[in-house]
Amino acid sequence: MVINGSQISREIIDKFNNMVSIFKYNRLTKESNQSIKSLKSGIKTNVPTPDDNDYKKGYITRYFVQSANDTSSYVYEVDKQEYSNLLSNPFYINVKLNWRLNGSVEQIRDSNSKSVMLASNTIKSVSLYLPNKLQFYKR
Repeated sequence: MVINGSQISREIIDKFNNMVSIFKYNRLTKESNQSIKSLKSGIKTNVPTPDDNDYKKGYITRYFVQSANDTSSYVYEVDKQEYSNLLSNPFYINVKLNWRLNGSVEQIRDSNSKSVMLASNTIKSVSLYLPNKLQFYKR
């Protein structure tokens, strides 16, 4: 069986191009998967603990993030630094709200309900994370 030289060359070039494509695909897939995994596991959650200064001020700022491509995904409460880190990340939607600490029970419940309602315009399920509008209230 005789095969001409140009056919062998073309087959070699095709195999080489195919190997290069596979190599590029594997590299890109590996980098993408690592990036996604680090995003999923890299969120540092934080539940605030108001101090005396916060109670004197009358409120705290609370920060929340959620996966941008799944509005039914978990809502994470994070600290200010983590919130800032994720602000420019297109994989997350972010919202912050003021959480009232002082006043009558009715004032606190009303104020925090309004804050949650406004935040729900950005992250719809944040209200599920904050059912107790009197959280951190001191008598």
